[in-house]
Amino acid sequence: MNIDTSNLIFEPMVELSTMIVFSVIMLVIILLNRKHIINRVLILALLIVISQRPMFKEFKDDVFKWDFDIIFVIDNTVSMNAIDVNGKTRFDAAKKDIEKLIEDFAGSNFAIINYSNIAQLKYPFTKSSEKILNIVNKLKTIDPNYAKGSSLDLPYEYMKMLLESSRTKDEHKTIVFFMGDGELSSSETINSDLNKYKELKELVDSGAVLGYGTTEGSKIKITESVNLEKIVDSEGFLINASTNSPYISKLDENNLKTIADNLGISYYHMTDYSVLENKIRDFKLEAVKDEEEKMEKKVDIYYYFSGILVVLLLFELLYYRRNA
Repeated sequence: MNIDTSNLIFEPMVELSTMIVFSVIMLVIILLNRKHIINRVLILALLIVISQRPMFKEFKDDVFKWDFDIIFVIDNTVSMNAIDVNGKTRFDAAKKDIEKLIEDFAGSNFAIINYSNIAQLKYPFTKSSEKILNIVNKLKTIDPNYAKGSSLDLPYEYMKMLLESSRTKDEHKTIVFFMGDGELSSSETINSDLNKYKELKELVDSGAVLGYGTTEGSKIKITESVNLEKIVDSEGFLINASTNSPYISKLDENNLKTIADNLGISYYHMTDYSVLENKIRDFKLEAVKDEEEKMEKKVDIYYYFSGILVVLLLFELLYYRRNA
């Protein structure tokens, strides 16, 4: 183990002046006793060293600081209950991805917005991943009986508020993850102004729009509702009232790609979390880097001396017992 002694420092547990007085008294007692002088002087010396708590300073250059504000925007409309993401509902897959993203960006600030009939700011920026994970765990899709259709521009105002808040912080990067299936009825498409998101482009440093589902579509599984038996078939799939057959929901990538283009971020079709792995590495490489900063780490070494002290004390104890 190569150690640079020039970085040796002391952070005393007992003031050196106190230890000097104590040592002089103990040294006089040891010399007067005239037994086991070497062993006892070594014990005294080790006590002095340990009391001064010796340690080495270590430095690490090129410290990377990940100062991210991360905004999750999640679609909780009825169509997110379609089961076409590796046997899971789109909503469950999106929630699982949020959990993984929080783990990958531990220490960042997180905020979450959901939208169906309306948009809701579920939680503003917080460093408490536990709070966000608790909210994610409790999130549900809207009850079909209360669903009135949704517009993809509903989260705009809350996103703008959070993005502007993030911009007031120095050396922060703001990342947006917009998650959904992009599906809208023809009337909802008319009411959705996706061009709004262009106004937010300058406030977004990076991120991704994440699409869930398949373009072929899938049935929508409903397990909870105030009127469940009247809106689902015998297998629990949502019925299309106009055809009296299961409703088929389809991923609309065009809408999601439009949002991505307007925000200036990438679109990903989420078949598996591994789709994002390279992107996550890119995020971290884009993080604020301070090449001038050096991180100082102090490494205690007094326990090396403590081990020797224990051996000498055991030797002293054995000597005392033999001669008691």
